[in-house]
Amino acid sequence: MHYEDSIEQSKEYLRLAISHMSRFKVPFDPVNYSVWYEYVSGNNKELRIDLDNAMTKSQSITPELNKNLFEKYVVPDQKQIIEKVREELRKILENILKHVTDAGGQFNNFGVVVKKFSKELKQDLDIEAVSKMVEGILNETKEIMQSGENLRERMQESADKVEKLSKNLEQVQEQATTDLLTGTKNRRYLTTAFYDEAHQADAAGSDLCLIIVDIDHFKKINDTHGHLVGDNVLKRTANLIINYVKVRDIVTRYGGDEFVILLPSTPLKGAVSFAEKLCTYFKNLNWKSKDKSQSIEPIHLSIGVAQYRKGESLETVIQRADKALYKSKQDGRCRVTSETDLEST
Repeated sequence: MHYEDSIEQSKEYLRLAISHMSRFKVPFDPVNYSVWYEYVSGNNKELRIDLDNAMTKSQSITPELNKNLFEKYVVPDQKQIIEKVREELRKILENILKHVTDAGGQFNNFGVVVKKFSKELKQDLDIEAVSKMVEGILNETKEIMQSGENLRERMQESADKVEKLSKNLEQVQEQATTDLLTGTKNRRYLTTAFYDEAHQADAAGSDLCLIIVDIDHFKKINDTHGHLVGDNVLKRTANLIINYVKVRDIVTRYGGDEFVILLPSTPLKGAVSFAEKLCTYFKNLNWKSKDKSQSIEPIHLSIGVAQYRKGESLETVIQRADKALYKSKQDGRCRVTSETDLEST
């Protein structure tokens, strides 16, 4: 979001935002603060309507509700960003085409390429397609600059603009695939990563496993210690898992207190062994609150393991892993269950 509030205005909005957050016992983190700043400033009318409706209906104002509002109304919309990038690219291509035309016949081929890019920009493109186009335009721009010394200076500004757009798109893509709270990858990224890994597994005849990790009694942690401690538990759990896996393994937050880990080139037996070691690792950890007056019970994990079968969808593999996870919980939690354990019951 873009803000142009004066120092005095922003001070007042800060006071009001903190007052609302205190009233609803909402943690003072950047996400929650952004939501309430938007609310009290009146800049985000749709967000204000949703929050007013929630308060009118006496709905609980939870960090989860705030997070949903943040993602819905505060985080920049990708379609708007893509449209702005496309508009900027149109201007840059017009400028490049002018330079190429002024330079004479030796650059006719570049003129054809530039017109091709201009035509593609009129299509409905997603962020990946726009990113590839930006990369292509940047490469063509650099080639034009190398081909003619007299064009170098005039083209430099266009090249700088395209490079800046490329970096901005990388940041947008990173934000779109990252979980705001834990910093792990999110479900959107998991979908793309799974099909990439499944394709590689099919082509190479290699194994691919998926495990679902659930924090035992997480609701009790929130109810006993508050959502701020609960959020910190989620963050630390995510960091511990990321540091525990191999470099190629993929850790994503699937939702709530559940994480999904993709294990490429790993057979079911190896995935179960890894999951059991992870479960034991957490079982032996000492958890301490930053607030020395609070002691946090040990954090245990329940885990379900499934192996990808050629041609399967992500939903199918997750369904088997989730059934295995459910059995882990039924059998007393803090344990690992594989899909083969379900077949024997």
